[in-house]
Amino acid sequence: MNDFNAFAAPITKLIELNKAQFEKLAAAQQQSAKNYVELTEVRIKAASAIKSPEAFNAFAKEQVELAQTGLQKIVADGKSLFEDTKTYNEEVLNLVKESATAFTPKS
Repeated sequence: MNDFNAFAAPITKLIELNKAQFEKLAAAQQQSAKNYVELTEVRIKAASAIKSPEAFNAFAKEQVELAQTGLQKIVADGKSLFEDTKTYNEEVLNLVKESATAFTPKS
C-alpha cells in the first residue's frame, strides 16, 4: 500500500499542477478578451467622433501608436507565456522523476 501511495502522490500533484495551469491560462485569456473588447469599444467611439480631416489624422496617429504598444504587449506576453510554460514543464519533469523513483523496486 505504501508503494501505491508513493506512486499515486506525484500523479495527484500532476493533476493539481495541470488544474492550476489551465485555470491560470483561462484567466489570462478571459482578461485579454475583456481588454480587447474594451479597447474596441473605445476605438469605435473615437472613430464615430471623427468630423474633420484633422480629427481623422489624430485618430490615425492614435491607431499607429496603439498598434506599436499592442505589438510590445504581445511580445511581453509571449515571453511571459514561454517562462510559465518552461516552469510548468520543469515541474512536470520533476513529478515524473519523483514517480519513477517511487516505483523503482528497492533492493
